Amino acid sequence: MKKNRIFGLLLMAALMLAALACGISFSDDEDRDADLAVQLTIQAIQAEQTANAVPRQEAPTLEAPTTQAQAQEASSSGPPTATPIPCNRPKFQSETIPDGTEMNKGETFVKSWRIRNDGTCTWDTSYKFVFVTGDRMGGQTTQNLASPVRPGESADFSVNLTAPSTDGLYKGTWKLQSDKREQFGNYWVEIRVGPPPAAFAVTKVLYNVHPNIDMACPNKVNVKAEITSSAAGTVTYYWQLSPGSTGSTKSVTFDAAGKKIVEYNPTISATGDYEARVYIDNPNHQWWWPVSFHVNCTP
Repeated sequence: MKKNRIFGLLLMAALMLAALACGISFSDDEDRDADLAVQLTIQAIQAEQTANAVPRQEAPTLEAPTTQAQAQEASSSGPPTATPIPCNRPKFQSETIPDGTEMNKGETFVKSWRIRNDGTCTWDTSYKFVFVTGDRMGGQTTQNLASPVRPGESADFSVNLTAPSTDGLYKGTWKLQSDKREQFGNYWVEIRVGPPPAAFAVTKVLYNVHPNIDMACPNKVNVKAEITSSAAGTVTYYWQLSPGSTGSTKSVTFDAAGKKIVEYNPTISATGDYEARVYIDNPNHQWWWPVSFHVNCTP
């Protein structure tokens, strides 16, 4: 329908131009009227085309989809939060008198620790170095700082001590204490008075059993073992009879280096050759050579 209307308007314009082109003469007014008619016709065609034209639709702009990772990154894209530095934070740097140093009975000595102030607060003279636990060894219970220690500075903290009069291992611990009684740091002295103790071990096992036994069967046989220890401690052990069975775990305690006798009483039911041996579980984890004996069962 729209194409037919446009074609009719074009045909009308063509006929008018043909009529003007014939031999008939026109006046100037007529020429102007003809030109005006053509222009009006062309304008009518253009208006018709504009009215009937389908308006162009702009394609919508699509945004790229946001991934889950991008969303998480956007939600956490703020600057990282710095961990605040504590008011009182000590940093151990060095010490005198290494742990385990051997001292004579009653010997006097000075233990020192060099500590840096890594916090934000100044350790002024109201701060203290205090004893908290262990063996004080004659040291002061508390002592105030002699001068302030500002952040970033280091200072030596010392205690005057005396080794105890009895052999042994001794340890005492000190801490720093603020003006608000907050304790921080952990600094200790550990010494040994006298020679170190001998290592705890079973050094020998000797058996005692009659090599030939005549007895009514079934019956018990008595086997003894003399255990030698190098130092104080508890020895755990168990026996084994071959052929036969293994006994339960038992223990014997030594107050000092020395010897103790333990016994084993297995039941024998038949004539034959037997071996008994002992296993030292603690401290050696070791089998000892067996002892052999013969049993002759009599009526």
